[in-house]
Amino acid sequence: MAAFLRAWWWKMLVAGAVVFVAIQFVPYSVDNPKTGDEPAWDSAQTRELFMTACADCHSNETEVLWFENVAPIKWYVANHVKEGRDELNISEWHTAAGDEADDSAETIEEGSMPPGYYTYFGLHGDSKLTPAQKQQLIDGFNATMAADPPKGGEG
Repeated sequence: MAAFLRAWWWKMLVAGAVVFVAIQFVPYSVDNPKTGDEPAWDSAQTRELFMTACADCHSNETEVLWFENVAPIKWYVANHVKEGRDELNISEWHTAAGDEADDSAETIEEGSMPPGYYTYFGLHGDSKLTPAQKQQLIDGFNATMAADPPKGGEG
């Protein structure tokens, strides 16, 4: 019986390894289409704060961590980025800024962005803004929106 269990576990381990390798070839991951359609930022500081705290999910300049290129994690990340870009994509400001572009400053102010899980275990630590930086981003984003409102509601 013990030999049977060892053989069974060995077969399951090999089958699992084969499946793990096979899923790496599924072509679903984060892509970064051409950028260059950003708003006319009110200041370089507002852009810098946005790019630091928000751009990984809300622009076409997503930077993934090394382990986020491994399936099935890469599928989760790709879906999360797609959803983020559907809500707000700063890289398509004049064509398809997203469904929630008008409410972005309010979302930041409420504290739901960036989401807490984004910084678990110290990951993406630079996206955690101080209260002063957060207020600068909100004020700057509101000023940017007033001067150059987003276009397009389709993400």
